[in-house]
Amino acid sequence: MGRSVFKTLTGKLSFTSTLPFVLVMIILGTFTVLRMEREIRLLSARNLESITEVSALMVRTEVEVSVRNYLRSLAEKNRDIMELYYIKAQRGEISEAEAQKRVREIFLDPNYGKIGATGYLAGVTSRGILAIHPKSPGTDASGMEFMQKAMAMKNGYLEYQWKNVGETEERAKVGYLSYFEPWDIMVWASSYKEEFTDLLDLKSVAGSLESLRVGERGFVLLVSDQGEVLAGSSRARERLRENYADFLKNLTDSIKSVPDGETVYGRGREILVSRYKPIPGINWFLAANEYAQESRRIINTLRIIFASAILIAAVVVHLFIRLFMARSLAPINNIRSITNEVSKGNLSRRIPVDSEDEIGELSELFNQVIEEFENLLYGIKSAVAVLLESTHNLGASTMEISSTANQQAASVREILSTMEDSDNLSKGVAVMVQEVVKIANSTKENVEKGFTLIQESLDKMNEIRSTNANTIGGIKNLGNQIDTIWDIVNIINGIADQTKIIAFNAELEAAAAGDAGKNFQIVASEIRRLADSTVDSTNEIKAKINEIQHASDKLIIASEEGTQRIKEGWEVSHNIRGVFEDVLTSSEISAASADEIAASIKMQVSSFEQIFLTLKQISESIDNFVESTHATTEASDQLKEISDNFNSVVGKYTVKEEVELDE
Repeated sequence: MGRSVFKTLTGKLSFTSTLPFVLVMIILGTFTVLRMEREIRLLSARNLESITEVSALMVRTEVEVSVRNYLRSLAEKNRDIMELYYIKAQRGEISEAEAQKRVREIFLDPNYGKIGATGYLAGVTSRGILAIHPKSPGTDASGMEFMQKAMAMKNGYLEYQWKNVGETEERAKVGYLSYFEPWDIMVWASSYKEEFTDLLDLKSVAGSLESLRVGERGFVLLVSDQGEVLAGSSRARERLRENYADFLKNLTDSIKSVPDGETVYGRGREILVSRYKPIPGINWFLAANEYAQESRRIINTLRIIFASAILIAAVVVHLFIRLFMARSLAPINNIRSITNEVSKGNLSRRIPVDSEDEIGELSELFNQVIEEFENLLYGIKSAVAVLLESTHNLGASTMEISSTANQQAASVREILSTMEDSDNLSKGVAVMVQEVVKIANSTKENVEKGFTLIQESLDKMNEIRSTNANTIGGIKNLGNQIDTIWDIVNIINGIADQTKIIAFNAELEAAAAGDAGKNFQIVASEIRRLADSTVDSTNEIKAKINEIQHASDKLIIASEEGTQRIKEGWEVSHNIRGVFEDVLTSSEISAASADEIAASIKMQVSSFEQIFLTLKQISESIDNFVESTHATTEASDQLKEISDNFNSVVGKYTVKEEVELDE
């Protein structure tokens, strides 16, 4: 049965590598979603405010154009009447005093001179004296601020705050001046601005408001302070149906409480946000209404997209890391297999070196250790073979010595000679074992140095990864700021489009006014040209923003690819670190084993020295020949037993020379 994925090195590394990635993606995704939610809500509020401003400006412009044209026509028409009587006086048809008297009578006629509910025609000198006035003739009004403006203008449209006698608060009043220089009279046609609302073409305003879009289902309304819907009601009725009256009551109550503000109307699960502004000078209010669910729907879609992206990215990264780890750790599996055979006694196998990386270097070092150990065992086996042969000869000699002393003496000398050779051989083996110990200790030190270098490399890679992550975060923050600029440009473009509509309507009104509207038609044309120029400028800004965004995207992609390469290098170094830990453990075991072998060889050399001394005693004490021969026989038996045991220990190892002989 296969092992659990969490018990294998590949499984551990793949899961431990994927988990931080998933956590980082979740944190970044959450932060991004929260930030985008905030930006979407702000953008929605700005869009609602912008639509309200543009709609209010459109209605205000319609009112001012209608009032201005009406008052201008009155002022210029009565100036023409004044000029007509002046011409008659110049011709001698009537006197100049009679001409001025008739003009005064026309201006002060209650029916003819009345404008709106409270307005009237008047004649004012350039010094601010009310020469013709239905209530205060002869009054000097030059000290008043609005009169000073009129004295400076002499011709044109004037708007100011005023309250008539008996009124408690000021209201917006409008007037138009047309100066007749021969008599130094400014023909003044004026009244309160709110009295001219009947002049406005509400059908045209309603068509413009109906064409405005606030989101997918929003609408724009023009209402009075009494809750009367003046324009834009059809779409509101379609959206609200039976709740239309409740909505209007809520909006009217809010307007009475705060003339310029925002209110929220709840209808079941749907929330309607209303932003309203007053039209200056008249008791009308422009309200833009947007459903909050539209921005929430965008936010929920954004959340689903980010969650799906994180899940897919986690699965892809995990599979990639697992495949990469499986391929990277394949050489280690070969090392483990060959190490298992070596532990069972087969020293003829070698680890194939297929790469030049750290694993390849480790394989070469491991092969060197096996080769040194193999040479050591080969020498020991040769020595054991010689030792076994010597012990057999020694046994035969002791049997022959028992029959004859001369043969015994000769055998003793032969044994002494043989033992000297064995002693020299044992000492040579001891020297070789010491060399093996030094090599094993040196290997251990090299592995420890390699382990330290790998750890330093991992620390440096972590620093590089942190620096690169900060760089990517800065670039993405720049992308978010560019998106904000993009939103502002779109808002400017929308305002320019609305301005073009207003200018077009103004041109139509000016054209309808005939010669009297030519000057205003020129102004409207200039406004529309300015709006076109604004659109062209915003298009150029959009192009520059696109170039910046493309450059930012390319830089983010390059940085993320560098981050991936750094991550791969860090993971490989981390794997090599684990391999070095295993090699360090094996090196420590090899060094300990070499120390044990050295101790065993030292014991063997000591035993040979004892045998050599014993044989010397035999040669020196021939009188005790029988007893010495008996001791020699016992020593020979012990040596044979030791040699057999030693042979059985080293016999389980197969060296390369033996494999070649078998083949």
